[in-house]
Amino acid sequence: MTDSWTAIDFETANQDRGSACAVGLVKVRDGIIADRHTTLIRPPAGIDFFSRHNIAVHGITPDDVADAPTWQSVHARIVEFADGDPLVAHNAPFDMGVIAQACARTGLTTPDWDYACTLALSRRTWAELPDHRLPTVSAHIGHRVTHHHRADADAEAAARIAIAAMERHGTTSLADLARAAGSALRRLTPLPPAAPGAAAPAPQAFGEDRFARWQRAARTDLPAPSPDADPSGPLYGKVVCVSGDLETMDKPEVWRRIAEAGGTPAKNVTKKTDILVIGGHDGPGKTSKHRQAETYAERGQAIAFLTEADLLLHLGMTTGA
Repeated sequence: MTDSWTAIDFETANQDRGSACAVGLVKVRDGIIADRHTTLIRPPAGIDFFSRHNIAVHGITPDDVADAPTWQSVHARIVEFADGDPLVAHNAPFDMGVIAQACARTGLTTPDWDYACTLALSRRTWAELPDHRLPTVSAHIGHRVTHHHRADADAEAAARIAIAAMERHGTTSLADLARAAGSALRRLTPLPPAAPGAAAPAPQAFGEDRFARWQRAARTDLPAPSPDADPSGPLYGKVVCVSGDLETMDKPEVWRRIAEAGGTPAKNVTKKTDILVIGGHDGPGKTSKHRQAETYAERGQAIAFLTEADLLLHLGMTTGA
């Protein structure tokens, strides 16, 4: 019986998960890379703006995708390429979220794909590493990522990490690897298609002031911790609050990332807070959340104070998805 699966990586135009602008696909059969495919994507209408941050990460611009195929066309190619096999990605909740959200925004349904996350697998396979970002794990297994945040390069890196993990655990299939690592294949749950004419989520306005950012975040509901999160992850089971603004993500996106990692995002510091992430802010000194957390810490509460760089390491990220 042939064991085959497809490693996948997306780049997005902005912080909306549905704004896919590039995808890389790598087919693996019986532990050997058998096929590759990569393409730029014209993001779905309404969420097709390119943020300065995302351009700085991957270098893709609106001009680059002007004549690229649409998500509908690329999605059909992904389905054909994967051919019903499981998917593999590094920090897979992000990439699975891209598929689900882009399909929802364009009225498509998507197969209930099984998938594995090489970020979770690498934490369980090489616990001795200082972090489990894609370049770090790739270097550890002897694979050099020459173009990090290029979809084809990152998809191949995820494929090679999974292959190396199979060798480390002595397994011959993706399902056996997941079990050997104390996990299981997960299942992509499609989102319901958006109603015709439904408005796209409001994009972040990069010129907005702090009060406008606060208003936008205040209107956003906090996501619940993912039941499929990796229990070995450093944010799993933790209550995490963010003080100030992060350079790489707005508040709604970082809350979603925390929830995907099994943490509980919180808007305020309380006696239940385990972690405070300290971002930048417009005023002098420390924020009220920062001061409140320090007060609780002085009274004996165990609160870890993280920088934005610390949080990205915990999430298995660098400066992008």
